[in-house]
Formats: sequence, C-alpha cells, structure tokens
Amino acid sequence: MANTKDNLSKYGKSLIGFDEPSGNAMDSIGGYTGTLTNAPTRIDGWNGKGSALSFNGTNQSVSFPPFFIPLGKKSIRFKIKLGALPTNYSWVMANGYNGQDSFNVLLRNNGAIGFSVSQATGTLINFGAMIPNDNKWHDILFTWTGDASVDGAKIYVDDMTNPANKTTSTGLEVTTSTRNFILGNYPDLQTGQFFNGQLDSIEIYDRVISPIPDKYLIQHNGDYKYHDGTSWKLTTPTEENFIQYGMNNLNHITEKQWKELTGDKSVIMWSDFEDKQYTSVVLNKESFKAQDLLGDLAQAIYYTDSDTSKIAVETGVDPYSIYDYIGELPTVAIYTESNDDIVVSTNVEPFDIYDEFGESVEVLYYTDDETVTNADLILEANWSPLDELEGDFEVVTWTDEGSDTAKRVLDMKAIPQPQFVKLVNPKRLYGSLDDVFVNDISQSYRDAARYFVGRETPDKWYVWDKKEKKFVVADASSPQKIMLTGMTYKDLNNITDMQWRTWTSDHINIGMFITDNPRDTIKTIVEEISFEDYLPRDTTTIENSSLYILNTTAKIDISFDTNVLKAVLSDDDLTRVQYRVLLNNGYYYPSDGSFTKLGEAPQNIELAIGSKDIRIDNWNTLKVEFQDFFGTTDYWSIQFMGTYTGLMFKDVYGQYFSSEIGEVLKYLDFGIIIAGQTTIEHEVFLKNQYGYDIKDIHLYANTANFPTGMTCEFSTSSSPFTPQPDLRLGGVLKNNEEIPFFIRLKSELGSTPDVNGSFDIIVRAEKA
Repeated sequence: MANTKDNLSKYGKSLIGFDEPSGNAMDSIGGYTGTLTNAPTRIDGWNGKGSALSFNGTNQSVSFPPFFIPLGKKSIRFKIKLGALPTNYSWVMANGYNGQDSFNVLLRNNGAIGFSVSQATGTLINFGAMIPNDNKWHDILFTWTGDASVDGAKIYVDDMTNPANKTTSTGLEVTTSTRNFILGNYPDLQTGQFFNGQLDSIEIYDRVISPIPDKYLIQHNGDYKYHDGTSWKLTTPTEENFIQYGMNNLNHITEKQWKELTGDKSVIMWSDFEDKQYTSVVLNKESFKAQDLLGDLAQAIYYTDSDTSKIAVETGVDPYSIYDYIGELPTVAIYTESNDDIVVSTNVEPFDIYDEFGESVEVLYYTDDETVTNADLILEANWSPLDELEGDFEVVTWTDEGSDTAKRVLDMKAIPQPQFVKLVNPKRLYGSLDDVFVNDISQSYRDAARYFVGRETPDKWYVWDKKEKKFVVADASSPQKIMLTGMTYKDLNNITDMQWRTWTSDHINIGMFITDNPRDTIKTIVEEISFEDYLPRDTTTIENSSLYILNTTAKIDISFDTNVLKAVLSDDDLTRVQYRVLLNNGYYYPSDGSFTKLGEAPQNIELAIGSKDIRIDNWNTLKVEFQDFFGTTDYWSIQFMGTYTGLMFKDVYGQYFSSEIGEVLKYLDFGIIIAGQTTIEHEVFLKNQYGYDIKDIHLYANTANFPTGMTCEFSTSSSPFTPQPDLRLGGVLKNNEEIPFFIRLKSELGSTPDVNGSFDIIVRAEKA
C-alpha cells in the first residue's frame, strides 16, 4: 500500500480520525458529518497521537448519511481495540442487514470480526477472522474486487503481507443502501447489540489498495542487509525478499547498531505504489550530521515501477552564507611582515565614527611633520531628524497644485530590523477553506521569512505538522523559536485543500516574520496573499462600493401522478440544495427526518409512493420541504385520494380484485361448475395505474392447480365470444385508461371434483 499518506492522498474517499476536540465526528476527505448519539468518549489515538472514539456497548453510536460506502470494489481499513465481548454479536459498522442492500462489520462473542456485503436478492459476502482480545490496538483491512473472482474478498489482521481469511463473492453489488451508515450499532436498533470497544483512523477507498507497506533494506559494502531487532542479516534485493525481510521503518535501529556498519551505507526502499514519484529518509539523532552515519557519499535509492523521469530527491538543507556562521559583524585580524598596504574589503552598509564611539567623541591628532600647521576632520553621519521622533508618526503634505499635476514622493532609507507582521483584520470564512497562496518573490539566498496562521485573536499561532497531520500551536515567543518552528512560504503553499479543510475556525489570519539584513542579501517581498474557500460564487453584486448578498429562495417544479412524485429542484443563485418528503405528517424520505445531502442545482427527483404507505380510498397529504445552502426553506404540498398503482383488475362496478402486491381484495366468483358445462363469461376491466403508458400486454391464467379436464378461456368480446387460451393485446394502453376483456371456464365430463378451487389471472406488459 506504499503507506497510508500515499493511499489517502491519491485514492482516499473518506477518512474518519475522531481528532476534533469535541462534538460530531468529521470525514476529513468526503466532508460528511457523523452525529454522535449519547456522547461516545474521545480518548488518546491508537498511535498515541490525536484521538480515538470509545463506545460503552450500551447506547452509544455515530450516524453518517447513506451512500457512505462505495459501490462495488472497495477497501476499508481501521484500528480497533476490543472491550467486553458481546453475548451473541455486536455491530461495529452497519447500514443494513442480510437480505437488504447493506455493508456490515460485526463482532462475535468469540472475538471474530466479520464482514458482509448483501443485496436485497441475497448475501454476496459473509466471512470473518479472529482478533486477539488483549487490550491492544489491532490493524484491520478488508478488500474486495467488486466481482465474483476467486478469493476476491480478503481480511488482514495486523499482518498486511498475508490475509487472515479470504473468500469468493457470489455475485455483484449493484445498489447501495439508503439507510444511514452507523458506527457502533445497527440502523434500526435502539437497544442491544451495541459495540463495546474503541475505533480510530477509518479509511475508505473505492478500489483495492495494496496491503504491503513500503519496505527498506540497507546496502553496505555491496551487501543488502536488514536488522531483525537482534543483529544484521544478509539477503538479496528481489521483490520477494523485500516483502518478506524488508523493514517497515528504521525506527528500531539504534545508534550502536548503525555504527556496526562501518563505511558508506545506502538506504534502499521498495514500493508497489505505482504513482510514487518521490521518497524521503529521516534520521533522528541529537546534534549529528547524516554524514556521521552514512559517510560523505550517502545515497537514497528506491525501487519503483513508476516513471523515473519524475523522481525528485530533496536534501532538506537550506542555502547558507558565511554570515550564518561568523555573525553580522566579524573581526578580521591580519599579521604580515610585508610593507605593502593591506586592504580588507567587506560587503556591508556604510557606517560612521558615531556607530563605533557613541554620540560624543573627541579626536586627537598627532604628527611629526613640521610642515603641518593645522588639522581638518571631516565626519559624515547618517543621522536624520526622524531619529528624534519616538513611536508612530505620519508625514502630511500640502500643495495648491491640481490633482493631475501634483506629485507626492516620500523616499526613506532605513536599516531593516526583524519584525512580525500580521493582517490588521482576520479574514472571515463563510465556507470550507480550500487554499491559501502566498506570492513570495523575495530576493535572498535562502527562505528567511517564516509564516504562521492564526484565528480571530492573535494569542496563538499555528503551523501544519506533517507528522501529526494537523495544525498545531507553534512557539513564537522569540526570533529563534520563530525561525525554528515557522513555515517557509513553500511549506504554506504546499498545504493541500484536504488539509486546509481541517481548519475549524471561522476566521484566519496570516502572520509573517521578516528578517531582512543590512547587507541586502535577504530582501523579503510578498506581492500577494490570496484565499480560496467554498463560499458560493456568482451570487454577489457590487454597486456604489456597497456589497449586497443576493440569496434567492430555492424553487421546485413538481408533478404527482399515480403515486409517482417527479420534480426538479433548482436555485437561481446556483447554491447547493436539499430536500425531504413528508407523507401524512410523518417522515417518508429520508426516513429519519433529515434533509438529503446538499447537492448541486438543479436536482432531478423521482419517488414512487407505495400503496402500503398511503390511505387507500381516503385523502392523503404529501409535502416536500426544500432549502438552499443558507438554510432558506420553502415547501410544496398536495392532497390526493389514495389509489393502488400498477396494472389493476376491476369488476363492472369499479371494485378492485387485488392490490399491486398480490393482496386479494375480492374474488372473481364462478359459483358451482358442473362437469361437462361451460360457465357464463365474466367481464373484467384492466386499468393502467402505472403513471406511464404501457404496450405488449399479455393476459393468461395460472392453471397449475386446475383439476383434469378444466380449462380457462379468454376473449376480447362477449358476442361473439372467441375462446383463446391467453390474450395478447396490441397497441398502447395510456396511463389511467382501461380496457375490458372476458373470461370463462370450461369443463369436460369426468373432471375431478374440487371444492373451493381457485386460479390466478396474470398480466405482463412493457413500458411504452
């Protein structure tokens, strides 16, 4: 898998880290919000960093919106620590159950973790693997190719080189569950079967990621070596040996063990991450240089299948000058026996005698030249009357020239001093922060300026921590600390949009520390700082230097016919929109009463209302509530008489024989049939209540249970009655139209008697 950072940055669809200080859980990639029920507790994260979420096994859960898990091929990786095992089983993650569209993770009473993928037609995958109940964190990875390939589904537990279990899917996943995705419980349960334990770092992908992490070997004197925790071992640099013997990291190798490898050494990395274009090796030690361990000709080499023309290796060493080592005011001492003049040249700002001796100085002049009768002393000082002004001041000019000819030029010269500059007014954020870009065109041999980000108040300044993967408080108490902890403009510009979205404050400030020097070898120039967020665009107009935010109410165009709701939800100012549907004052869609996820306008809506949900032959109320990004809400409502949907059979009095789900409402009664006779014909009406036109209508009877000698005959007319074993009707039957047909039963002498016999009339048709 290369590593989690590579996978998430390239393929990640969702990442739930539970690293928020409090409140709801956030998907830092997909932007989904998980609502906490009964306040699961935040604890230290699985790796000692950030936070994890602890569930009490009684009533705590987290609810995310539907469609959270990708359809088809997928990878789900998470960290888990078990608490008390359940009596039977508990739900770790779920959005449905077997026999429904669902993806589930269960914990059984023997400590086995189980994964299942189901459709309404049946279960596709259902298998598991054991987790040690040792009060320790365990790394779980589930992958599925999305099809029925052999061993296409696999579970890994801690060991990412060998699956703990694997199985073959029985089919394809074609629909996703419309239920909420729940952590710690099953969507329809309010009590029982809650998960007891801890979860962290839930990663979700829409593809099968490789389970094999990056692997490292050390090349030393032509040999390839790895350290097994006790001693150095030899191997050869094949892909199989990298996977089997390669080290996941170098953290376990001590300084003493490094010194056992005398001479030059190279760190070699293997990765199966095809898009990998660069790598880095970080060696940590107090007060030492990399050359102390790797020699003067160290190399960092890695193996990859990627295009090597795009590989970039960074040394991590800033450019420097001699003044970084000898200070701003070095002393030059010269000894020589030569009588030639000595000239020392330095690139420094001009200075005068007062800079060395203070405000008051006397000069004594001595010479043995008898021809000199007087002495002249010429002093040049860079003093200005502005030096006498303390604190802030303003320069005000007055002229009687016209505005088209007046020129106001203020030329000032000064020795630069280190200073911390910040925005006068922090920027207010109305959407998720997407990017901050600093156009730094400084003229210097190194990046001397340091950048920080802050909130509404300047009491704390933050930087992005690449290891912690979050914004952390920086120490800005002194220039030394600022230079050590601050970001360069490249660091700031390289923060990705996904990382900026973790910025939780509704304000942002930019702080910049400038350290220009008197020699002009460092000149800091910031031409522009720009911000980008997800505030809706093209919704404002500027007139007479005043800003008016135009927010139009979302609108909906709806048609409701034959229990089918069709609508187009839009908004003239192009903001995102959402809706929910209420039936007879109860929540119908979504079933939990929430609004659908905000989506781009316009949205097409098509929702079929089932007959089992409405009051048949009675008045029903259908209400659609909708709102835009700013929460401006409106609604549409209609009252309708409840009817059945589909193709319906009716008698001559308009009474239905059955519902669209096969529920018998009334029988077509032929009475007592005497053997050898033919019954009278009955007229039946077929009515189209689908909501659309149909064609290719086929009527026939299911006579599997008929006694011997009994047949069913159809006809399109009663006079004459033209008997047919079934009816195939041409043409189109429009919506809400009906057509009659006739049916009778015929028996032969000797037919087997049957008390209370029955049969079904079946109709099939295609959409026109």
